[in-house]
Amino acid sequence: MTQNMRENMRENIVETDVLVAGAGPAGLATAVAAAAHGARVLVVERRPGTSTIPRATGISTHTMEIFREWGVAAAVAAGAVDCEPTVAVARSLVDPHPQVVPSGFPGRREALRASPMTPLLCGQDHIEPVLVDAVRRRGGRVRFDTALTGLTVRAGGVVAELGGGERVRARFVVAADGPRSTVREALGVGVEQLGRLGDWAQVLFRPDLAELLGRRPHVLWTITHPDAEGVLLPVGGGRWSYARRWDCRTERPADFTFERWTTLLRAATGLPRLEPEILGMQLFTMAAAVSDTMRSGPGFVVGDAAHRMTPVGGAGMNTAIHDGHELGWRLGWVLRGWAGDALLDSFADEREPVGRARALRSLRMGEPSPLDGLAGDLGRTYRSTAVLDDGDAPAEGHHRTARPGERAPHAGVRTRSGSCVADALGPGFTLVTGPEPGAWTAAAAACASPPVRVVSLRASQAVARYRLGPASAVLLRPDGVVAWRSDAPVPATAALRTAVDRLTARSRSARAA
Repeated sequence: MTQNMRENMRENIVETDVLVAGAGPAGLATAVAAAAHGARVLVVERRPGTSTIPRATGISTHTMEIFREWGVAAAVAAGAVDCEPTVAVARSLVDPHPQVVPSGFPGRREALRASPMTPLLCGQDHIEPVLVDAVRRRGGRVRFDTALTGLTVRAGGVVAELGGGERVRARFVVAADGPRSTVREALGVGVEQLGRLGDWAQVLFRPDLAELLGRRPHVLWTITHPDAEGVLLPVGGGRWSYARRWDCRTERPADFTFERWTTLLRAATGLPRLEPEILGMQLFTMAAAVSDTMRSGPGFVVGDAAHRMTPVGGAGMNTAIHDGHELGWRLGWVLRGWAGDALLDSFADEREPVGRARALRSLRMGEPSPLDGLAGDLGRTYRSTAVLDDGDAPAEGHHRTARPGERAPHAGVRTRSGSCVADALGPGFTLVTGPEPGAWTAAAAACASPPVRVVSLRASQAVARYRLGPASAVLLRPDGVVAWRSDAPVPATAALRTAVDRLTARSRSARAA
């Protein structure tokens, strides 16, 4: 037993690489991704368990790609609602002639042209337990009924105090504890309020209205009945949710009785004999805010703690999961010695603009936005030190051209691990070439830390999507983002080594070690 271990036992200190505060989608996604890349992870959550209410429900195409990568897509889909990807605007649920408008999520055919996955409607209370299992399968720990009560930043990381006098020493800490984050505050990170859409009351209820209607429901109904204006939507498990504005100056929480909800639901559904089973009710404020930064030394801010959003646009949970996915691999690489600390700065450089843009979009109720649909979900272009920009103009919409900073285009390829390029992504870099990789195979073999896997595309359509010439190579990060490309004939080994050194923020001497 080492001296450090004996001291930790005397002081009741738990050691870990990454401490995550909060077991919501952002925290659990960070934990899954970090653990998958070799980090020791501990998640602490003050609640007694995962969410017991649906909360967010829309799962985007890219989020389903991430779930596919983690091997949990089927488990998530098991809790999905079978519905139309559209919004109905109507006086009531039974209005025979509703106005049908886009929901902001693509239909199945549109999604499958750009991705191996399609979006789903599934409650957060179904997703969280799936992610908890995914963390634990990768060796991570998740502890409920455990509050983080104090945090001190020290040389080499942080020391956190937990309830009961226990302490945790970690190299990194992640604030995933919601919009009123105590960890964000302890890190000295401020918040900018962006605006609000008022106060709302929401009720969760049964029966399953889709069964009463006898047809597939829309993702959401905007109800225009003058006595029950609001929104009505299926949330999974045979449950539905109804929400409407309320005025805290003239109404009290106690005014929302069972009788009042029954009256409102009968008007909103157009079913005068409806006998709802009320499962829960909450009052909340629809508001948006962003943190001053997403990194402060050894601390990171993700999800609602970094960018609070209203439900408009359905981006909140998706953005939170994307945060965790993109932070986790960076933490793992730094901890394994595959990258320098500067790689972690690129996380904030890339994710802060995304979070701000989506938070602002969530304040525009009833307005279409370029951030809706596949364009916002798959069409992002990153700029940071983790991308070696080639100077070309970005592509339009969600159609990617394998330009640095873009999500890698979807293309079929037969590999041992799957049927498309996304399935071939490994723990290190992935180098995509045409049917004749030539010297790129030897160049990749010369890279060991991080490793570089070669995938050769043979189908003409796939080669065209990646714009691959005889000398081309496209380097992908583990999150599926194009980090670098080379199209001119070059000494392959030297070019690839230089790109990897720059992208990982390490010197060649450190890389060789």
